[in-house]
Amino acid sequence: MSDDKFLDRLRQDARPLRFEPGGDVLWTRLTAKIRARVAAQPDVPALLARWFRPITASFLMLALAAALSVVWLEPGRDSATSVDAMASNSVEITVDGDTFSLTQ
Repeated sequence: MSDDKFLDRLRQDARPLRFEPGGDVLWTRLTAKIRARVAAQPDVPALLARWFRPITASFLMLALAAALSVVWLEPGRDSATSVDAMASNSVEITVDGDTFSLTQ
């Protein structure tokens, strides 16, 4: 290990930058502010807003991503060709054991 006293020098240089309240008045005010913030209970609307805003934003981003992916993956199709393609194929539907055939 080295005998470099870098950390000791750094602590010595930073000592004037450290905040140390000197009087009892500052300590009393500081502890009172901390106790007031800890003791303050949020009301129900604030609590709900704190929870629902991020959840709503997440769902909004998810819906936006889904909409953009559908637009990107599904190119515009000609409606006449899709109707002709659907009309040329027969469709069979089975409901409760009965098979129904849909043809032209």
